[in-house]
Amino acid sequence: MAMISARKRLESIESNVLPSMFAGIIIKDEKWMKKTLEKTLPNLEKKAIELALKCKAEGECSENELLCDETRIRELFKETRSKLEKEFLVRTGIG
Repeated sequence: MAMISARKRLESIESNVLPSMFAGIIIKDEKWMKKTLEKTLPNLEKKAIELALKCKAEGECSENELLCDETRIRELFKETRSKLEKEFLVRTGIG
């Protein structure tokens, strides 16, 4: 079984996993939203930061590369949470 590099996994979180959350929101409910905001996103953010640190340690990312920048990663997740909350409110007619 082939191992996927930390860099590829980090790229996948950013380009595939986070955007896919918006596609699923149409059919999700408040329980899904609560779990996503309270568990899924925080755990995924922690994993992304761990992967970024691993990328730097293993030389897959340079010290100044945006992909592995912890501040940028935190902002990306903050923005994702905000967008999910807004989209959920619009779709459920609450907002």
